[in-house]
Amino acid sequence: MPIDDPIEPTLHLRFQAEKLSRTIYECNDIEILREIAIELLELHQKKSAIANWATKRAVEAEQRLFGLKKNKSD
Repeated sequence: MPIDDPIEPTLHLRFQAEKLSRTIYECNDIEILREIAIELLELHQKKSAIANWATKRAVEAEQRLFGLKKNKSD
C-alpha cells in the first residue's frame, strides 16, 4: 500500500456509520442520545490514543532503521 493512498473507511464501516446515523436521527430519547454521544467520545479518545501510539512506534522504528544503516556505512 503506497503511503500516499487516501485513508478511506471500509464498506462495512460505512454501513455501520449509516446505521448509527439513522438511529440518531430517528431517536427522540435524550438519554439514549447522551449515551451514544458518550460512547462516541470514548471511542474517539481510544482511537486518538492508538494513532498517537502507532505514530510514536513508527518514528522509533524509523530512527532505529536509519541509525542501523548509518552505523553500517561508517
